[in-house]
Parts: sequence; C-alpha cells; structure tokens
Amino acid sequence: MIEYFTSALVLDAEDVGELDKRVFLYTKELGKVVAKAKSARKITSKLAAYLEPFNFIKIRLIEKNGFQVVDALNFGKIEISPENFAFLQFIKEMTFELQPDKKLWFYLRRKKFSYRQVLKIFGFDPDFAGCRVCAKNPVAYFSKTDQIFFCRQCVARGFKIPKNDLILLEK
Repeated sequence: MIEYFTSALVLDAEDVGELDKRVFLYTKELGKVVAKAKSARKITSKLAAYLEPFNFIKIRLIEKNGFQVVDALNFGKIEISPENFAFLQFIKEMTFELQPDKKLWFYLRRKKFSYRQVLKIFGFDPDFAGCRVCAKNPVAYFSKTDQIFFCRQCVARGFKIPKNDLILLEK
C-alpha cells in the first residue's frame, strides 16, 4: 500500500453503488487519477463537499488495487459555469491516467481557461495547423475524437463533421 499527498483539481465525480463515488482528479504529481471515495455520499461524510467538480484540494490517496481517497481539504475553487464545466470535461477526455504535466497543472491553477492555450500544451498548436478539409489557416474548430482542426468555412458548409464533437477555439 502506497500513500500519496498532493494537490488536485476535481474534474468530475460519478456515483458508484449506494454510497461511494468515483472521482476524476488532475493532480500535480500524478496527472489524471481516478479514485474511489468510500461512503462519500453519506449525509455525514466529511469528504462530500470537497470532492465536487471545480474544487482545488489537497488530497491524500492510497494505492491498493486502484486509488482510494482517504482525506481532502479545499484550498480554492473555479467559477462554476457551463463553459468551465465543458472545459473540465475536455481535460478529463484529453488526458491519460498517471501522465503528469507540470505545464498543464500550472495553467489550470490560473483559473482562466482557453482551449487554444491548452491545445498548445498538449502539442496541438492551432497557430501552425491547417484545416483538414481545405488546408487553410487560421483554424477555428478542433475535433476531440479525431484530433484535427477545421476552419469556419468548412464547418459552415456542413462537411461530414460531427458537430457535437467540435470545440470552438477563441482568438
């Protein structure tokens, strides 16, 4: 059994069973971690409030057949908005477990988000990308599943591009 104490951003939380939660965290030292929080949905649980999305927390985890939350303490919060929720989901989908990225962590700590900046951190720099259909630059959209860029004209023309998968890149 290994114990970790680190800072984390809560990306998402899902109910598991009657009283437990599965928590998706982006940690400073470990990268993305999926951890189980036993009895976190109990009305008397001390962890429940800290393990909600948008919270920056200091967390103690143990690793024994997966990660389990032992303790948490809140030290900051991101503004709750639909845009920020979509951004946290994007981070959850685009990162791999146990692959830490210090640049991403320090960017998340700023609490002001830009898809363009995060894509640069991930290695998908929109400034050097061309549209997948017409090869024009500047690009305005990014496809999460295919990890390709599109310009405004090609998206507006309605090429076979899944609209629910696209992310608008602001300038």
